[in-house]
Amino acid sequence: MNVLVIDVGTSSMCGIVFQGGGKVFVAQSAYRPDYLAGGVVEQTAESFLSALATCCSEAATFAAEKGLEIGLVSLTSQRSSITAVGADERPLIPFVMWQDTRNAELVDELGQSGKRIFELSGTKVDMVFSGAKMGWIERNLPEVAVAAVHYSTIPELLIHEMCGEWACDQTYASRSSLMNIRTRSWDPELLELFGVPAGKLSRIIAPGQAAGGVSATFSAATGLAEGTPVVSAGGDQQCGALGQGVVAPGVVSVVAGTGAFLETAVDAVPEDLADNVVCNASALAGQYTLEVSVPACCSALDWYRRTFCPDMGFDVIAEVVAAEHGKCAPSLVLPHFQGRGTPDWNPRARGVFAGLDLSVTRESLLYSLLVGIFTEVRINLDSFESYVALERGSISGGLTQAPAINQLQADVYGFGLTRQEDPESTARGALVSALAGQGFCASAEEACAQVSAGIAVESFEPDAEKHALLDIVKADAEALYAAMYAAPCCGKASHETTPRRSPDLRGVYR
Repeated sequence: MNVLVIDVGTSSMCGIVFQGGGKVFVAQSAYRPDYLAGGVVEQTAESFLSALATCCSEAATFAAEKGLEIGLVSLTSQRSSITAVGADERPLIPFVMWQDTRNAELVDELGQSGKRIFELSGTKVDMVFSGAKMGWIERNLPEVAVAAVHYSTIPELLIHEMCGEWACDQTYASRSSLMNIRTRSWDPELLELFGVPAGKLSRIIAPGQAAGGVSATFSAATGLAEGTPVVSAGGDQQCGALGQGVVAPGVVSVVAGTGAFLETAVDAVPEDLADNVVCNASALAGQYTLEVSVPACCSALDWYRRTFCPDMGFDVIAEVVAAEHGKCAPSLVLPHFQGRGTPDWNPRARGVFAGLDLSVTRESLLYSLLVGIFTEVRINLDSFESYVALERGSISGGLTQAPAINQLQADVYGFGLTRQEDPESTARGALVSALAGQGFCASAEEACAQVSAGIAVESFEPDAEKHALLDIVKADAEALYAAMYAAPCCGKASHETTPRRSPDLRGVYR
């Protein structure tokens, strides 16, 4: 089976042809959103449609030249961007991208019903999720709302372009705050709260399911064979976790990029689900994922390098980390340079360096910053472990390029980690979803083994002594954060603009 995976990212779209589990061809088409004043982040629908045509045409040309038959198209995409579609089935406005914040006022109002929304949808009220963007269009762009017969995410528009069908798989629907996370259907109460008409939404399908076949029109335009099944594999983060081996409970994916994004699998929505995590549909039909995030990861390291050691290359940073980790005596750092994400969603939290004395150097501070970042990841892993026991992790992203830094992560997290020498985990996850969903493999585990065969893997096991020392640092970080932000009346985070001060930081940091 030769499969064309379409991977829709934030800065480009890739078309990757897989033969078995091996990558044999890559086409890429770049684009970028427009960042405008007032929190506006938009991108034209045509940029995505043009990139789709380019990727599919180049893949079809390659296949024809090599005498290959592309038997399946599998699509994965960024998840929460929205456009409104008119009666002619063409977009009326540019995509309101996931980064767009014009719906902030609506989100603040919906916060009054936040507990009920989370109970039904598994997601907190947030500007990112697509339901709040649809509700904003209904309220703030009345002419568009009247003309709109349909709301579409990017993958829905691309599926329609390829097949002539409107379909939304459960992973994208679960990122809308409009789908009941347990029934996996649009929820009337949520639709009413957000002000979104049910008739403007696509039918929901399972991830890994074919939404339709390549139409005669798209076949003529690109060279893909008419009738080729087009599978909606799931959102990019769900597929990325799947490509990292998160096919069953007990495994966690940690992507340490600009921010850190963590995902693990559960077989059902936890009975005691709390809003310290987000619960979404998995890229495997019937399964769920728990998601958490740390806003500043590589971005915090980049700030430190730019400000204090612009001459320090990444190879030197790795040497510094190895040397400092031998001492394992970090200062205390709270890495909230862009606010805090999970577990308590505090946008007003700020970065803190504490426990400093005159022995501190720029090298020891650099090490301490990385410890602080990974400690915040560990705190979020604790949120996962209140629902599922974690046995191992798979790491990827910009902060996983050096063995010394990866060993530091293992020692902070306290369980074994693996890192694949492959940048295409999202595309491979889309391949796993399609192969399992279409019955070409007996199970997701079999599909994952097939797709990952031959990929080099590094392993890192924790040092028990260092983990014990770093666990004390984690406890101190939690105590310091609580001293600065915890509301004394109820024990929940207080998101005041000016944090309260700890009466004695020396008492917090031993």
